[in-house]
Amino acid sequence: MTASIQLRAVLLAALIALSPVAGTVAFSGTAVAASGITVDSALSPTTVDEQSTVSHDFTVTVTDVAADSGTDSLAVTLPSTATGATVTSATVTNNTTTVGSTSRVVGRTAYVNVTQDLSGSSNADVDLTVDATIRVSWGSVTSDQTDTVTYRFTDSGGNDLGSATLATVTVEDVAGPSGTTRAGPGGSGAFDTVDGEGVVYDGATVFQGESGIELGGAISGGVVKAAGDAEGVPLEVPNVPEDQPTGRYTTDGSSGSPGVTVTTPRVTTLDIENVRGVDIAGGSVRQGDANSGSGELTVVGAWNYEEAENLEVTVEDNEGLDVTGDAIVEPPGSTGDPATKQAADITDDEVRWDMDLSDLDTGTFRVTLAGTDDLDFGTASRSATITVTSGDDVRLVFDRRTVTRGEDVTFRIRGSSAGEYHIVTIAENEFRSGSLTTAQRERIFRRVGDTVLTGYSEQEDVAYAVVEIDDDTGVGVGQIDTTNLDDSDIDVDLYRASPDRPTSESDVDADIRSLDLVDDPSMTVDQGEVSITNPRDTYAVGSEVTLNGTASGGIDDVAFYVRRQGDYRLLDLDSSTAGGTQATLSVDADGTFEEEDIVLSEGNEAGNSLLSLPGTYRLGVIDAADAGGRGNIERSLSVSEFTRGTSFQRSIRVTDTELSATYQAVGGQVSVDDRVVGVSGTSLGSRTVAFLFIDERGNIQYTDVRVDADNTFEEDDLDIGEDLEEGPIIAIALTAGRDGEFGDGGLSSLTGGDAYSDLQQFATDLDRRSLTGEQVRARLLSETTEATASDDRMVTTTFRLADSRTTIRNVYPQGVPASGVNPIAIDDRMVVEGATNLRPGDNSITAELLTDEGDSVAIATTDEWGYDGNYRIVLPLDDADLEPGTYTLEVDDSYNTDTVQVEIVRSRQTPTPEPTPTERPTPTETATPEPTPTATERPTPEPTPEPTPTATATPTPTEGGGPGFGALVALVALAAVALLARRRVR
Repeated sequence: MTASIQLRAVLLAALIALSPVAGTVAFSGTAVAASGITVDSALSPTTVDEQSTVSHDFTVTVTDVAADSGTDSLAVTLPSTATGATVTSATVTNNTTTVGSTSRVVGRTAYVNVTQDLSGSSNADVDLTVDATIRVSWGSVTSDQTDTVTYRFTDSGGNDLGSATLATVTVEDVAGPSGTTRAGPGGSGAFDTVDGEGVVYDGATVFQGESGIELGGAISGGVVKAAGDAEGVPLEVPNVPEDQPTGRYTTDGSSGSPGVTVTTPRVTTLDIENVRGVDIAGGSVRQGDANSGSGELTVVGAWNYEEAENLEVTVEDNEGLDVTGDAIVEPPGSTGDPATKQAADITDDEVRWDMDLSDLDTGTFRVTLAGTDDLDFGTASRSATITVTSGDDVRLVFDRRTVTRGEDVTFRIRGSSAGEYHIVTIAENEFRSGSLTTAQRERIFRRVGDTVLTGYSEQEDVAYAVVEIDDDTGVGVGQIDTTNLDDSDIDVDLYRASPDRPTSESDVDADIRSLDLVDDPSMTVDQGEVSITNPRDTYAVGSEVTLNGTASGGIDDVAFYVRRQGDYRLLDLDSSTAGGTQATLSVDADGTFEEEDIVLSEGNEAGNSLLSLPGTYRLGVIDAADAGGRGNIERSLSVSEFTRGTSFQRSIRVTDTELSATYQAVGGQVSVDDRVVGVSGTSLGSRTVAFLFIDERGNIQYTDVRVDADNTFEEDDLDIGEDLEEGPIIAIALTAGRDGEFGDGGLSSLTGGDAYSDLQQFATDLDRRSLTGEQVRARLLSETTEATASDDRMVTTTFRLADSRTTIRNVYPQGVPASGVNPIAIDDRMVVEGATNLRPGDNSITAELLTDEGDSVAIATTDEWGYDGNYRIVLPLDDADLEPGTYTLEVDDSYNTDTVQVEIVRSRQTPTPEPTPTERPTPTETATPEPTPTATERPTPEPTPEPTPTATATPTPTEGGGPGFGALVALVALAAVALLARRRVR
């Protein structure tokens, strides 16, 4: 029960702060009236801040209350005006013994439940003491208000157990007399915004750099930073430092406690508007008079510290002289000073001053807004300039006076007033051609920057642009595309400002006729340059090339033409006869253009047809703008039309298709275990090379290889198939000619695809027929290189398809080359040489030295040898612990082996060189008369036997037909004749 009393007391404290409070205490269980209620300590504090949440402490003693064995509950109910009540502590004491209790708040009712029998007996009277603390939020009042707080206890039946006055509480209005969080010095009247002096209360915003302020009400004891890096730092008053950390400051550092917010003072707006209402701060305005130009200006401002200081405008001339008194023509307002505005003058969040500079001569004026006292530093102050010009100062300025045709030239209109409109024109006689399209004429001025209208006037024969003078910069920016201008000095005309914004061609025509020219500067337009880097001197029909070159700045697109006789003919750049024509290439930002993998001899235009036949031609490139412009390119140009434009041309010789091929068989053979051959070469005019391999029984294998961009091809492992039989093989490399077909086109119906698909199908059909190799070859030639008017290209060679073979030729000590098998010393290094028909890299050869019992004593392996088939392996013997004797040397290529017997000796004798005989001196002979010679019959010399020729399998590449099997038969016959002659000599 004591705890209940404490809770009730806490709640009563809340009532005190709000208004005269009536509290009800319900004491549950069997209860009798208490004989007395005593307030042992008054409510503390008794003065509160209307905007704060305050903890109140007090103690109440209830005497002679009957005890029971149940749980007693003391309840205190607050009036509806109190908010946020919480019991932060409640202690119930039975004489000197603390009784266990709990507290809770439901709505506006707070409870203390006594959970222990108060006396230990059911009927003894007890004395209870309640110590309570209650935290209450107070409502706002319009002025200071004093309330008397009372309470009474009742039992569960509603019986009155007693009542008393707890305290008298004063609730202070902290807003100050003006209804804001600021008051004048001493807390009376309005805050002095002229000198920035007065009192600030809880909830106020304080600005860095303020001076002469004091803290009042709930914060009068001072405030400290509530959070952040500067937490705990006090707010310095009366003079707030300019670098005082910004943020929340409260009485105890807790964000919910009374306090203020420190922020940075700022002038948030400074505009200088002309008579059109356009902000021209930083720009210029004509001098005019009191009703125009610089005489009709408005300064617009806004600031965030209006509750602390007024805002003042200052105007200075070129020399820094304060001319505010002459410039500001605002009548005195609420402050009595034309140059000063206060919060009462704000309309739509801004204040305004009328400004007239027309009597202050021309020049640049500085307008500054700042606070009237301390707030005139950093962002609390803001300045802008306005330049007053004479009426004759409007001019047009180019960013460059000399440009290459095709480049864009930016111009600026200076000396005018923001928001005005000027017309800029270029006459038709300055155009590069009198036959420009309407679209080309209208694009001479670009609609960029401050340009609001462009076009071409049929009435005035000029291209025009309407340019608005920018609000911020006071200049008007436009741009000229020189692509369709003549390469000469170009005059550009600038007219006086239009009275109204021109919105159509007719408005422009009217202004041109009625307004004076104010400026007519000129710029020089030079002709640009283009060139072709590739192709250079020759081009093979059908081949892919990279077409590239360079162009001067300003050239956006280029077109290509070919000439043999007469006019230049357009070149289609899409390498295809399907679809439309690609007439131009775009020039990149770095001044280059390029198209990769282009076939010049294929396309839809006459230029491609010219390059499809061998001959010498002129290949030219021209600025696309000189050939009609992108999207409107001329298909032919006369020589004079081509040379008058920005162009370049060079001689190019077109050659027929070409093919070269080199085969890599090992020693003229291909192993049946490899069945691959290396090929490489060049192909001009065809991106594919077909390879056909034919054996004696007419089996044929087809494959093909793609040609790289540099017109070369290389295939290390070209498969010759599994169906070819051992013996001589004819290898044929074949490409289609300029017409893209094999032979006379007779194969074109086989697949309906490209020529190489047709050739593959033809080879498949031949393979299925019972033909000899020679017949297959003849049929193949008849449909390709030997067909009527064929321009196909063929390279033929032969090699032998044979079983895998590796042999030993020479065995000798390292450093002492010798033929045959030679003795090896036990500390020598053994060199083994031999021949194989296996491909290097794909295979390996192992040499092993074995004893009579088959034990290995030395071994070495290699996978490197040349395509001549000759290999070399070195076996070190010095670590083999050999004894002199005969050993077996075995060479193994994983398919077969070869062995020889090798003598291992203890030491190898080096033959002693024979002494060189000493040359005897030659005696001097005495001249003796020569006898007369007698005719003697010369002996008939015996015939010397001719050497026997050795057959070597050397591939002989030929163009056209090739040797075929007829050549092989001739080689065999020649070998037979040589053998017969040798026998006869013997």
